[in-house]
Amino acid sequence: MSKIYLDKLGYENYLKSLEDIKKEIDENAKLMSLYVSDDAYGDGWHDNFAYEETMHKEAELFQKYNKKKSMLKDIVIIDKESNGTVSLNMKVELLFIDDEIKEEYTIIGDINSNIDDNSITLNSPLGSAIYGKRVGDKVSYKVGDNTYNVEILGIEACS
Repeated sequence: MSKIYLDKLGYENYLKSLEDIKKEIDENAKLMSLYVSDDAYGDGWHDNFAYEETMHKEAELFQKYNKKKSMLKDIVIIDKESNGTVSLNMKVELLFIDDEIKEEYTIIGDINSNIDDNSITLNSPLGSAIYGKRVGDKVSYKVGDNTYNVEILGIEACS
């Protein structure tokens, strides 16, 4: 798997999300035992829709938790000090040279980039091409069979 770039706050939020999933698992387990005891006069779980739903939710939560936990090894914590280079939590103004179009992007470390709100991750082709570069630098990156050429026009820290 590719690396996940986070700043210290992003890493702390990632760990918190793991803890939140653990809490959900605990709450779900309490519900499960409640649903079993509610049906104590029956066979404990057959034809108990609420119990079956909590079992499905438990499986989903464990899968989500294990996936996030396994991704911990791929996290790289980036220092916020950029020294004038493109780094995490920076707004970058780019000129797409071939099209003469200017765009501004926010560089994020989260694995959920959203091109619609102009945020890109360091894992993206564009993000990895401009990471560590300075104003005035020109870089190329590929997406599929297409090559794009960009020039970095400006860099500023996000507030």
